[in-house]
Amino acid sequence: MAKRNLTLYKELMKELQHIYSKGKLKDSPTYGYMKEMFKKYEVTGEKYCRGQEEIQHMGETYLCLLQSVRKYKELSKLYRGKGERSVESTAELVGFKLPQPVADSLDKNNKGQ
Repeated sequence: MAKRNLTLYKELMKELQHIYSKGKLKDSPTYGYMKEMFKKYEVTGEKYCRGQEEIQHMGETYLCLLQSVRKYKELSKLYRGKGERSVESTAELVGFKLPQPVADSLDKNNKGQ
């Protein structure tokens, strides 16, 4: 059980390091809270009338949340759109070319004469 808690603690700290990437993890309130909770429930989760694995489950759930948010941000950054496209660029994207406006065609014909 203690080895499992240590592994969970290390994984949580690694995920928090992604969030606080500027090296200020130890100054963050999240770090202090996590450290405090792991020390508080170090003896056993049952000491506080909780289920045997409840504290472990809560930590694993939080770890899953942190990992999922990080992966979501990575995917969102990778696949986010470039904004609205113009009609011309959309036509080119699907292989069409728009006809030139009539005014432009007349100007070109007049200059050639």
